[in-house]
Amino acid sequence: MLGTDCKPTRCIGLVGEVGSTVQCSIYDRRSSTCREFDASWANGEANVDCDAARAAFGLPALQPEFEIAV
Repeated sequence: MLGTDCKPTRCIGLVGEVGSTVQCSIYDRRSSTCREFDASWANGEANVDCDAARAAFGLPALQPEFEIAV
């Protein structure tokens, strides 16, 4: 989580440009903080912290996937 207390907030494990293409360079070794942080709708519920983090970078909140009933 080094770098997340700085302004602007950015984890040092994040590679790329937010809003374009990013990936975690330490995914297999990421901290429990990251392992326990779910993106909005990953488990069927919105995550206000995820939405706030995206908003800080000018990104829209994630939306739930639309399921088609058959």
